[in-house]
Amino acid sequence: MCTVVFIPNKKGGYFASLRDESPKRAAAFAPTITKKNGVKYLAPIDSLAGGTWIGLSELGNVIILLNGGFETHTKENHYLKSRGLIVSELLSSEMPVIDWQLMDLAHIEPFTLILWSENLLFQLVWDGKTKHRIRLDTSLAHLFSSATLYNNESKAKREDLFTNWLAMKPPITKLSLLHFFQSFDDKQNGFIINRNDDMKTLSYSFIELNENELMMSYYDLERYIYCTEILPQLTKIETLN
Repeated sequence: MCTVVFIPNKKGGYFASLRDESPKRAAAFAPTITKKNGVKYLAPIDSLAGGTWIGLSELGNVIILLNGGFETHTKENHYLKSRGLIVSELLSSEMPVIDWQLMDLAHIEPFTLILWSENLLFQLVWDGKTKHRIRLDTSLAHLFSSATLYNNESKAKREDLFTNWLAMKPPITKLSLLHFFQSFDDKQNGFIINRNDDMKTLSYSFIELNENELMMSYYDLERYIYCTEILPQLTKIETLN
């Protein structure tokens, strides 16, 4: 939930997420299919709060969480709900962008969602006071960094590294992108980080959108667990039962 990547292709695109968290936090559960409100979605589950930071639904929607809004913020002592639970709620929605706009986010910690729906890409930001909906160009690659962990200088450097790598026209696969992330040894502001064992990159997730199915690959970098799950995508003539 601290680094998110989108790379377009002819069938839709690729998404990737690096989750930076305290290694003392209870380990997350590997991706599993959940059915809620008649909609199936695939997501890893945070064992502490029960929500998720990344997921895809059979409707073709992808939602990935970044902690923080546009800039760092001062944490309050108490928040009403985990941000990961909001991701879970929206994954079971047929119209996640509209439902996000209708949500009451008072007393929710600032967050950013990178959301793919109906072949459109959005950056949805809650800064603690105001919602911001930004439609992004789906013909361009994007890299997003959490405002709570990376300052503007670090964000710009990471974006430059990503842009330079894409300029070499590498094949885009789950392994090629992971190798790119692993090729930088900056443990403070690189991609695979370890800040004195207080904050660490715990997992890597890769999503591939195809015409009839959605695929998520998940790497638990702490426990060396890897899995790939496929979620069939509903066609337009199918209905939700």
